[in-house]
Amino acid sequence: MSYDDEFMRRAKYISDIAHVELDEILRKVEEYIEEMGGLIKPDGALSLIAMELGVEISSETVKKPLLRLDRLVPGMRKASVRGRISKIYGVIEYVNRSGERSERAELRISDDYGQADVIIWSQSLVDEVKRGELREGDEVLLSDVRVASRGGRIVIHLSSDSKIEVLSRGVAPASEVISSTEEIYGREGEEIDFRGTVVRTFPVSEFMREDGRKGRRGSAIVQGEDGGTIRVLFWGDKASYSENLKPGALVTLRNFRVITREDSVELHSTLRSSVDIEGGIETIEATVLYKFPEEASLLGKKFLDILVEIDGELAILRIWDKWVDLLRGMEPPFIVRVGPIFRRYDDLLSLSRSGNLEIVEIVDRKVKDIEKLARSLKYKRVPIGEASDGFREFRGTIIGISEEAKVSWHCPLCGARVSYEYGSYSCPNCGPLERAIPLLYLSLTLDDGTGVARVMVFGRNAERLLRMSTEDVIRRADELGQPFHSIPTDELSAEILGREVIVRGKATYMEGGLVKMVLDEIEPVNYSSEVHSLIREIEELWLGAEGNENSDG
Repeated sequence: MSYDDEFMRRAKYISDIAHVELDEILRKVEEYIEEMGGLIKPDGALSLIAMELGVEISSETVKKPLLRLDRLVPGMRKASVRGRISKIYGVIEYVNRSGERSERAELRISDDYGQADVIIWSQSLVDEVKRGELREGDEVLLSDVRVASRGGRIVIHLSSDSKIEVLSRGVAPASEVISSTEEIYGREGEEIDFRGTVVRTFPVSEFMREDGRKGRRGSAIVQGEDGGTIRVLFWGDKASYSENLKPGALVTLRNFRVITREDSVELHSTLRSSVDIEGGIETIEATVLYKFPEEASLLGKKFLDILVEIDGELAILRIWDKWVDLLRGMEPPFIVRVGPIFRRYDDLLSLSRSGNLEIVEIVDRKVKDIEKLARSLKYKRVPIGEASDGFREFRGTIIGISEEAKVSWHCPLCGARVSYEYGSYSCPNCGPLERAIPLLYLSLTLDDGTGVARVMVFGRNAERLLRMSTEDVIRRADELGQPFHSIPTDELSAEILGREVIVRGKATYMEGGLVKMVLDEIEPVNYSSEVHSLIREIEELWLGAEGNENSDG
């Protein structure tokens, strides 16, 4: 029979005190187990032997077994756990029950089986944290701790009787900053760092708590690299963060807790939360060389992408609303003074919605053949199998189309998808609504031989493909008795399936090698243009190689 190290340590202790050979102690253990027909465990048999021999095993003499983090249960006392410090949140001030200001320290530990938050109440141990004696990456032993729960999560409490022993120094784990909203799902209860672009902010509101005190709450919508958005809530004194956020700003939200709300997730501030706002370029002068067609978001926000030259570098700049109106009718080239500007996650420059744009000078000359250059700069042509996130251009064959074109309904305030129950709409962010905005969509599957892309077609692009307005689709769905406003795409499928096309839009690399693109433009392949482009590429390669040979002598 084999025994673990803790059992053998206890047996050795009994052997030493009672002056009985260790083998004899182990033999007696097996006898007890056999006599009891296996109803007693080795630890119980060892305790009986200790009683027979008059050996007292006190809590001070015998170290309590270490518990795995996944086996901690609220209500445990005097427990011992071992783990590695994965995050130190720092020292937090609070007002104790006596009304006096005090301090506590909070950190997180993990082992091979789970993780748990740790709250240190002992001032001497808090001082250790303040002096930097505990570091991220250290393996520690926590003794005489109390286990509780907070929001359904296990929390380890250390009082004045508790001890912390550093078993080994380790390397601090790399700070993980999540930038995709898809990565947040499945992390319920965790505190994470999230990086994204502020899309919308909401005014701070006050509410009454259950204890009669006033509370404050702010909120914002933040967009991740994958194009998905998430609602962020700022509670209490953290509500001031939302007042300082501006749409278009790139932010890193640190130590925000993941909260699940039905089919969506939210990020909620905690006492440890903070927000890093990345600064942008304050003001620049740029020459506008080309204007892409005006576009509008689901909520009707106008935006315009323009090709600009800044200090010899070409870039795409996105402007909004009134600045779109200002440039309407203006023919490039002309010089503007604009700012503040932020670089978005998709590498576009964006004018902050609180920014300013001023026309400085009209340039009296024309730029020839700039449209193709502008498109190639905004939408990089790549094979689907080599695609990365960003604005891309694919050439491929349509091998599939969704069986139905559908209409989804969205909140006119924040753009979130709404539900329809009992004759009214409800937004997960804004609550009950009197109306909702319809959005027509369908999907295409594109294959170029290197990979497959799922092309999502929304709004006007979907209307152009179907040759039907959104209102026509809704009426047709009602005629067909479709409560969710969907119509078959049989006619469109027969028309475009098997066609070779060029698509442009925002691409996102998905798991399993699939690429998703939100369509901006679609057009049939112009084979003459494609051949000329290919010949030009070959000539450049050949002449380039020839030039290199000549330069070598």
